Amino acid sequence: MSRPLLSVIVPTYGRWQHIGPLLDSVMAQEFHDWECVIAEDGSPNQEKIRQIAAEYSARTEGRVRFHANPETLGYDGNFRKLVELARGRFLFVMGDDDFVAPGAFEAVAGAIDRYPNMGAILRAFAVFVDTPDNIVQVNRYYAHECSFPAGPPAIVACFRRFVAMSGLVLDRDLAQACATDRWDGTLFYQQWLAGNILAQKDAVYLPDLLAYFRRGAPPVFGTAKAEQGMFTPGSQPPDTDLRMVGALMKIARAVEAERGVKISDAIERDFANYIYHTLAHQAHEPWPVFRKFYKDLGAQGFDKYPQYHAWFWAIALLGAPNVDRVIQFLRRTLGHTPNLTSFARAKAK
Repeated sequence: MSRPLLSVIVPTYGRWQHIGPLLDSVMAQEFHDWECVIAEDGSPNQEKIRQIAAEYSARTEGRVRFHANPETLGYDGNFRKLVELARGRFLFVMGDDDFVAPGAFEAVAGAIDRYPNMGAILRAFAVFVDTPDNIVQVNRYYAHECSFPAGPPAIVACFRRFVAMSGLVLDRDLAQACATDRWDGTLFYQQWLAGNILAQKDAVYLPDLLAYFRRGAPPVFGTAKAEQGMFTPGSQPPDTDLRMVGALMKIARAVEAERGVKISDAIERDFANYIYHTLAHQAHEPWPVFRKFYKDLGAQGFDKYPQYHAWFWAIALLGAPNVDRVIQFLRRTLGHTPNLTSFARAKAK
């Protein structure tokens, strides 16, 4: 079989009810040079998901493929397995309960043609509640299509923005070349891949919506051996967020040391500039717990940045919902998220 341009890779654990709608959004694309690979991570619903995948495989002449992990690898291990299984030139990563946006594959194919040295795409996305026609938020990082040269500019621009995975596009062969299990249990394997890929190739930002994200789905991490003791399925308490942010910075420092790219200080500052969502995630906790979270998070290196403290006090005094309303107003007014980080700016093509 000829090699497809895109491999849509879907790590999943048990969410059988969302697989069919996700695959419908894949099949609705007008660009057809793709395959879709689903890896089910050993849940009790594995056979049910296998049957759904088989139905779609028959409808697409085998372009939908299914892999059953005999044991639960966890998010990072399952991601790594999918990279190995993928045959496409580029990976199009999707969460198992999200949707591919209309026209996404065509937009990606166009970017691949326009940017021959592209290693990754930073995408725009929308957030929905219940059904994808109920859009409640649109996230665009820049006003126009733009690119970032390989090395620190590309890595810093993408590192924090790659936390959510749906719609991310990565060079498959370079992703496979840096495969490792050292980050299993962090939930941030895509950051390791992006850091290594973008040390060699450019990043491109597309303002086209590539994915629709579902809001409100409970996390399922914590079942795999690599994740046990670090995550609790269905919840994300303060200590979990602290570990996750620590893991992100540890990956950044590893990429810096091993690739010879000076990025960790810039990434740390970029996180401080946009730390609102991490702080807001724990703002529902009682004041002593929330304040301790702020202190502990700051001790990871963020407390030297005024922006970090400004976000905390804005949430403490105004409340996270009101701060979020201001952020969403600015996004709607500008048409994109305000860029607070000077070294993550790029010129339009």
